[in-house]
Amino acid sequence: MAAFDSMTLYVLPGCPFCAKVDRFLDANGIAIEHKSVTDPANAAVVRELGGKVQSPCLVENGKAMYESDDIIAYLQSLL
Repeated sequence: MAAFDSMTLYVLPGCPFCAKVDRFLDANGIAIEHKSVTDPANAAVVRELGGKVQSPCLVENGKAMYESDDIIAYLQSLL
């Protein structure tokens, strides 16, 4: 699905909210690149784009979106 190619999901391993988004992705056959905020470079990207390091964080075209429910609702609107 080309619409999802420009997205990156920043996650924290073990985060239940990240797992919630992953379950939605799996259930809908959506593949989005994942990067861990445990990597300082990835955390810096999230902080720069959204003002804080929080996961999950969906980044698309330089814009950050936080909150698992908001991310799921947005992705669902693209289906």
